[in-house]
Amino acid sequence: MITGAGLTVGLSFLAVGLYTVLARRTQFMDTPGIRSSHTVPTPTGAGVALVASLAVTWPWAGAGSATPGMAAASGPGGYGPLLAGAVCLSLVGLWDDARGLPARWRLLLQLLLSTGLAVMLPLPTPWLMPLVVLVLTWTMNAFNFMDGSDGMAGMQALVSGLMLAFLFHEANAEGLALVSLGISAAAGGFLPWNWPPARCFMGDAGSVPLGWLLGGLAVIGLAEGSLTLPAAILVLAVFHVDAGLTLVRRVWRGERWYTAHRTHVYQMLMAQGRNHGQVLLAYAALNVFIVAPAVVVVALKPQWGWAAAFITFMSLAIAWCVVSLKLGERP
Repeated sequence: MITGAGLTVGLSFLAVGLYTVLARRTQFMDTPGIRSSHTVPTPTGAGVALVASLAVTWPWAGAGSATPGMAAASGPGGYGPLLAGAVCLSLVGLWDDARGLPARWRLLLQLLLSTGLAVMLPLPTPWLMPLVVLVLTWTMNAFNFMDGSDGMAGMQALVSGLMLAFLFHEANAEGLALVSLGISAAAGGFLPWNWPPARCFMGDAGSVPLGWLLGGLAVIGLAEGSLTLPAAILVLAVFHVDAGLTLVRRVWRGERWYTAHRTHVYQMLMAQGRNHGQVLLAYAALNVFIVAPAVVVVALKPQWGWAAAFITFMSLAIAWCVVSLKLGERP
């Protein structure tokens, strides 16, 4: 397990570094605009190298197929549909990073992939399928919304992957634990290149596939009984709270919620003079000191799961409201 994770970290680091050099030479850059948080042209789309490194090392990370339905479509290491979806999303995301793609086509692809995965899962009732599709689609977009500051999405993927690996290990779901660790390792290899000040951005080629992979693992774990619902909703709690409450606030105000904006808390923090490093450390601290302890409680004391999840989400929501008010934004 550790050897495979090290291989993925190393390959991801090298692949992203090579991609960054090539992107600079071909001028595949994200040029600063009115909504940008960076000030110099920066290579973008590097998430495709992250996903590619994960695909190459995938066999070691899938010690068995997740479900009979997924087994029929899986590659040599299992969980093939999950990987195939990530590769597809990464390539489409790279195209979007390069040339732009209408939002409706991106959303359609996300809905199709989410529906395909939901069909393969052993859900107790077909009526849960729309909910699974909604959750997966929201998670992909929430991850994309939050990828607007150096290191943010990479750090969240690293931490969430480790949380899932721990939860699956405690549930004796070693195949899922290995896949989760692989995602965390790939993000770890990418992160040095995206650490403030970032030398490259993952772009849609990385943020959307990471949301798909982490959200997909959570719903697979739920369907198989390897995760409880409190555990599944905790691993991406920081991103879901910021993205979710920001969306609710925009709808409440009657804004065009589906258009680009700069009103996530992390964006407002930077607008008020905090740098990328300070924002990254603040969000990392939320994961380490609030979410991670709750995940441990849920894993070791399942009977306390809902209480731990409730306290965690309330703490994050209160923090979001306090910071929003302090920055001059009414929740």
